[in-house]
Amino acid sequence: MDSQTIKSAIICTDSDVRNLVAKVIAEDDLGIEVGLEVVVPFHEINDSHLEQLRQLNPELIFLDVGDDPVMGLKFAQFLVEGAPNRRVIGMGETLSPELLMQAMQAGVTEYLPAPITVEKVQESIDRLARKIGGHRGGDDRREPGKLYAFFSPKGGAGSTSVATNTAVALHILTRRRVLLVDLDLELGETALLLGVEPRFSFVDLVRNFHRVDEGLLASYIERHESGVELLSAPFHPAKAETVTGDQIRQILQFLKQHYDYVIVDSSKSFTAPTLATFEQADAVFLVTNVNLPSLRNITRCLPLLERMGSVKDDDWLRILVNRYQPSDPITLKEIEKTLGISVFWTLSNDFEAVMGSINQGKPIVLHDHSSPYTKDLKGFVSALSGVSEPTKDSKGLLSNLGRPLKKIFNRSSA
Repeated sequence: MDSQTIKSAIICTDSDVRNLVAKVIAEDDLGIEVGLEVVVPFHEINDSHLEQLRQLNPELIFLDVGDDPVMGLKFAQFLVEGAPNRRVIGMGETLSPELLMQAMQAGVTEYLPAPITVEKVQESIDRLARKIGGHRGGDDRREPGKLYAFFSPKGGAGSTSVATNTAVALHILTRRRVLLVDLDLELGETALLLGVEPRFSFVDLVRNFHRVDEGLLASYIERHESGVELLSAPFHPAKAETVTGDQIRQILQFLKQHYDYVIVDSSKSFTAPTLATFEQADAVFLVTNVNLPSLRNITRCLPLLERMGSVKDDDWLRILVNRYQPSDPITLKEIEKTLGISVFWTLSNDFEAVMGSINQGKPIVLHDHSSPYTKDLKGFVSALSGVSEPTKDSKGLLSNLGRPLKKIFNRSSA
């Protein structure tokens, strides 16, 4: 190993996992080299193993906590004591929320629940780089991601379905990091639409935000099978009472530094968190149906939104007509004349298919490609992102790993 190589060790009894981690590291120019593989359980590590670890002095350790995560986390804490630049990536069975907190407190930078996959290993390394400001482009700083808020002043307009499917389609189309944030803190339903059961919520992140970094942030996020990530609303509405507008602003600013796109499903009322969300948004999409109650509510809220938008770009406020049918008695021209704003996009009325997807907890953009709603929504996402076709990487997943990992270990030339 030369002086510029990032030394790493793998402590794991599972040969398949060891080989997978070593393969990810070896096949790409990550600046990391595996200098030691310990194949015995951590509780069987003896003086000889410890001496090998001391001599190597690895800056990155992949640690399998085995079937005793409590003792495994204590061993992880031992590994990082006296080595402030050392990063430990834990691996093992899914931890309870309490144990996951203990892992972060013990100094575990990332925790990968089984099954361990190439993608999980890649993303854990990526997050380490982003944690101290690195990213794939190799620059020391990244531009904040785009934040799009979806809002309807009338319940039942389909705003949550639009926001959820937009997030999924946006990730599939762009292959960028997309976070869906449920800020309908009293009655949010994005987790239901994705068919996931979150362990943590936005409120949990608020309570611990004073010590959150990229590694701890990952513990609050649920990853959907599509690749989109979710920060959900709390299950109990009463928890939302403690969240302030200032906390919303701070957290959304933080999230924009770590994601390429942040999609927010807003509350249906003008609460402090909702207004704080609008302040941070690059665009607000007003979701309406073609009926008088929906349009009346949009008209009533426009003056406030237009005042907020006066310090934004001209296209900050956008109208999105959901469940649109050309045969509707109210035409798009009449809507635009009434509201004084052009309609940005329309989504076809395929109510039965959309409701079926909601009841199954499966986003329609993933499972019903023939639906006119899906086709319209994909067109909307294409217009939003400026990407007309899915990006194709002929080299596969492993070709995305060109990352400036040498920056994450705070090397000193002294």
